[in-house]
Amino acid sequence: MKFFNKERSKFMEGKNIKKYLKYAFGEIILVVLGILIAVGINNWNQRTQLNSANVELRKNVIKQLEKDIASIEEYQKELDTLQNNYLNFLNKAHDKSKLKRGSVLGTLLFRVNTMDTDTHVIDLIDNAKLNESKASEKLQNLNSAYKIYLEEIKSVEQLIFTTITDNLKEIERSQDWYADFITDLVCKNDCIDYLKNDKRHHARMASLRFLYVNGYGEIIGALKNDLIGYRRDLQQIGN
Repeated sequence: MKFFNKERSKFMEGKNIKKYLKYAFGEIILVVLGILIAVGINNWNQRTQLNSANVELRKNVIKQLEKDIASIEEYQKELDTLQNNYLNFLNKAHDKSKLKRGSVLGTLLFRVNTMDTDTHVIDLIDNAKLNESKASEKLQNLNSAYKIYLEEIKSVEQLIFTTITDNLKEIERSQDWYADFITDLVCKNDCIDYLKNDKRHHARMASLRFLYVNGYGEIIGALKNDLIGYRRDLQQIGN
């Protein structure tokens, strides 16, 4: 700065305005260039940091997808068991090796046998700043698809819950043995006869099986297939 000030003073003292203006303009150019270089370096650093964050995000999403796929596959095994218990209850052909032992009655009558859904993938993407890469585009598509599936899953879960509740209300309304059953959780002769032979109850249980297998199960299966596809694409796309 001392050098520039000294030179400026010389120009002013010599009344050489043209030379001073050229010198001043040169100073301005140097300052502007310095600012542009600093901004460029800063932008480059920001892009580098954003790209690195996106690479880390992609890796974390892939890891979570693997967990979600494994969770769905585990639930599908449980759903297969539930399906065979319903078929057995409805006197339909079934795989005896897949029947659940123990409190089958409680499972079919009271319990909502749905999958624990995880929103971790959605949270990861929603809270991230994405760059303009193909991987980011795929992540946005995954995020949208996941949200749609979760809405569909919640809708069917609510329908299953309502159907189970309505079934219990009908038993409560129409069967004298219900009070003892719901208190002691012991199904005596009248209870057994009703559950085995009442056609209207069988129809309601058949509807529940349909909701689980043909409704809920198909959505879960489609979700798993899409997650497998997104995982493969994210692994192949890279940055």
